[in-house]
Amino acid sequence: MNSPRARIAALAVSVCVAVASWSAGAARADVARIDILPLGPSAGYGTGCTYALVATTKDGKQNTSRDLPVSFYDLSGGSYLFPQDDFYARKQIYVSPALADRSLALWTPTRPGKHRLTAYQTSAGGPIRTITVRPGTPIGPGCLVR
Repeated sequence: MNSPRARIAALAVSVCVAVASWSAGAARADVARIDILPLGPSAGYGTGCTYALVATTKDGKQNTSRDLPVSFYDLSGGSYLFPQDDFYARKQIYVSPALADRSLALWTPTRPGKHRLTAYQTSAGGPIRTITVRPGTPIGPGCLVR
């Protein structure tokens, strides 16, 4: 489990289990908020370090009985989203399933500076979180941010 992809995949499974246990219910029409969670000890956001993007969905005007998938995007570029960037590179479409009113992607910023992150289910769009990323060094599951 030395490769970064294997480490990210293992972390993804752990985070999915934690996110699914947060609440019960069905996702409906829109993303209410997006949270950025470190996957280990971290003070701030650093390049090369991986964070869990968690989109919280809410009931909207559409009252469907099925969970709608969520798309994640870094409007500023300069990052890697797992697993959707792997799918897009192969010209396939990937959107993250919504389970228990939560949807998850793993985000690794590759350049310092301002990043604008969004998550959405419908063409209405979704919330945008703006954060500052500094140079970082991944150390095991944590991140040393300079």
